Amino acid sequence: MLKFIRVFIFFAFILFSVKVCAQDADKPKTDAIDAFTILLNAGNAKCDSAAAHQKNKDSKGADKLYKNAIKDYKKAIKLNQNSYIAYFRIATIQTKVKDNINAAKNFEKAIGLDSIHSNAYREHGKVLVSLGKYEEALTDFNKAIDINFEDAEAFYQRGMLRETSKNKNPALEDYARAIEINPNYEDPYLKRGILYNNVKKDYVLALVDLNRVIEINKNNVDAYLWRGKAKFNSGDFEGADKDLSRYIDDDFFNIDALITRGASRINIDNNSGAVSDFDEVLKLDPKNYIAYMNRGTAKGGMKKFDEALKDLDMAITLKFDYSPAYINRAAVKLASGDKKGACKDLQKADGLNNEKAYPLIQKYCSDGNR
Repeated sequence: MLKFIRVFIFFAFILFSVKVCAQDADKPKTDAIDAFTILLNAGNAKCDSAAAHQKNKDSKGADKLYKNAIKDYKKAIKLNQNSYIAYFRIATIQTKVKDNINAAKNFEKAIGLDSIHSNAYREHGKVLVSLGKYEEALTDFNKAIDINFEDAEAFYQRGMLRETSKNKNPALEDYARAIEINPNYEDPYLKRGILYNNVKKDYVLALVDLNRVIEINKNNVDAYLWRGKAKFNSGDFEGADKDLSRYIDDDFFNIDALITRGASRINIDNNSGAVSDFDEVLKLDPKNYIAYMNRGTAKGGMKKFDEALKDLDMAITLKFDYSPAYINRAAVKLASGDKKGACKDLQKADGLNNEKAYPLIQKYCSDGNR
């Protein structure tokens, strides 16, 4: 009986062991394809989380998540070395963390694996621009557009690159095409508006584009800066003051914005406000001759003639050939009763080819007016 029990236990043990082994063998295992997909999805999730951290201005948290995402994608590549998407995603993250050299290499690997996507060429081109390789970048943007004529960003990127040449028309054409593809794409409107303002001097078209940017995104502060400048150039000084104030609320340390708002305020007789703007400019840049000239002009409008002349003298000391300073100093001298000194300044401005000087000389300094 005892022997029978021992035999029974032995066979029961064998059967149990076989059952356990059979269960292990039948248990589903994660194959390489599934693992690859899991790693890609994990990297994607980390990238999404990193983007959320960036929105909350948590750069450290974003960088950590991006690094972990790169690790996931690299593990995925070990499972599938021919994965276009894994190389593309690693490169994309590397651009976000400013690792542009390695980003370029990984975009090149992605292109080598699959050259039919415009995205890789476009993004590779953007990295090459950051590395100063403009001709190669232009080739990439052209290739992206050849592959996909509906790639609005490729046209936009090529437009920015073409802006660096003397002929700006190709850049304008690229921005127009980007807008045609995507009428709500604010960046090409902004860039085209700036070109119209700065290069073409067509302030009406500049304002059309810059108004459109603000319609699309009322929080685009750069659009307020450039619309303010376009309004200033077109003579809408009150509008310029309003737009530039909106911009300065966001970036109080922008010298260009402060100078343009100050000049706008002179033109609407807000001389005290103008003086405050130029005071701030000179705190940031104590040798800014334009700020000295304009502050002197504003003080002249306030009938603070001694202070005005002191500022205008400083502007001329800093830049002796700056003809507007002589014109403005002449105006202050005339207002203070120093006609002889004013005419001397106007003669100096005329010698510097300031077109405003000669009519003033004829008006105030001719023999009949001496």
